[in-house]
Amino acid sequence: MKLPFYFRFILALVIGLAWSCNQSPESNAATNAGNGTVTTVYVVRHAEKVTADSTNQDPVLTPAGEARAKALVAYLNGKPVDAVYSTKYKRNSLTVKPLADARKMPINTYEAHDFEGLKKQILQNNAGKTVVVVGHSNTILPIVEAFGAKKPFAEVADSKYDHIFKITIKADNTATVEAATYGAATN
Repeated sequence: MKLPFYFRFILALVIGLAWSCNQSPESNAATNAGNGTVTTVYVVRHAEKVTADSTNQDPVLTPAGEARAKALVAYLNGKPVDAVYSTKYKRNSLTVKPLADARKMPINTYEAHDFEGLKKQILQNNAGKTVVVVGHSNTILPIVEAFGAKKPFAEVADSKYDHIFKITIKADNTATVEAATYGAATN
């Protein structure tokens, strides 16, 4: 029995929809990999924090830190930014808040030491876009490595707040990193 054209059309449409709904994010990422998209991730350490109370686990920024947060906005001026990510700590969110406010975007949160989770979240939600991530002195280089780039040096000194790393992730998931500084120089 031959089905009328519109039944065949509807059947093909239903099969196509069922197939597309069944695709995993990984297979969608593989599909996107073929289209030449490049994802850019800027990684910075939180700005200078108040250290007067050594028992305070969640300090705010110093005036120098507030100036650095503004310097981040200036550094990224003219560059696309599609999303910002911060840990739950005040010093991190306050570092990226001026940028988020200037670009009228929310601050996405991530767990400080879940580097693979952060990578997965960014590549699923922001593939082909530009993202800014604020980390800590002991997490920014592991974040660089999680994306597959080689860390440019062994460690970030606790006194260094001016590093910014630009990770470029190509469609084939190869990554490179460029290290630079922004704002006032630190030791």
